[in-house]
Amino acid sequence: MTIKLYHYAPRDNTIMKDGILSVSRISRDLFYYAHRAKSDNRNDILQWLDASFSGRSRSVSCLTEPIRWQGNDPMLKDFVDSRVLFSFDAMQLLQDGIIESIWCKDGSEAGGINEKFYQVSAEEIDFSPLKWEKCDKSKGLFFAAVRHYMLVLKDGIIPSHYLIQEK
Repeated sequence: MTIKLYHYAPRDNTIMKDGILSVSRISRDLFYYAHRAKSDNRNDILQWLDASFSGRSRSVSCLTEPIRWQGNDPMLKDFVDSRVLFSFDAMQLLQDGIIESIWCKDGSEAGGINEKFYQVSAEEIDFSPLKWEKCDKSKGLFFAAVRHYMLVLKDGIIPSHYLIQEK
């Protein structure tokens, strides 16, 4: 059984050399979480992430399908145009002991407030079409409006040899 998942990364990346890194493994500023963590201190932010669910700071976010821009909010097109899409087989990562757990984020309020997470098994990953039409930059709704998964990684990294750079 194959479980193909997708991850978007900035165009300027070292993923094919270094792999996909979790928040705990990246060296850049974690400003994206500072407001919600009520701190810009790296350790405070990592602690806040792990309070959501065990290992969140070692997780990477992924989707069950590539983003489908349907002429709605241009934020989606801008996002896709500024990123590289990677895919991988989550079943292989599970079999090789890379993934510790899988969490689904199925909604939150604008800006990521009141996130809703629940743990799932690989077999419970929902591959029904995602509702890209719910994305609305003016309301701060992007990944808050689209179901996605957080893979908690044993070492906080998906090694590059598991990755395929999509066209």
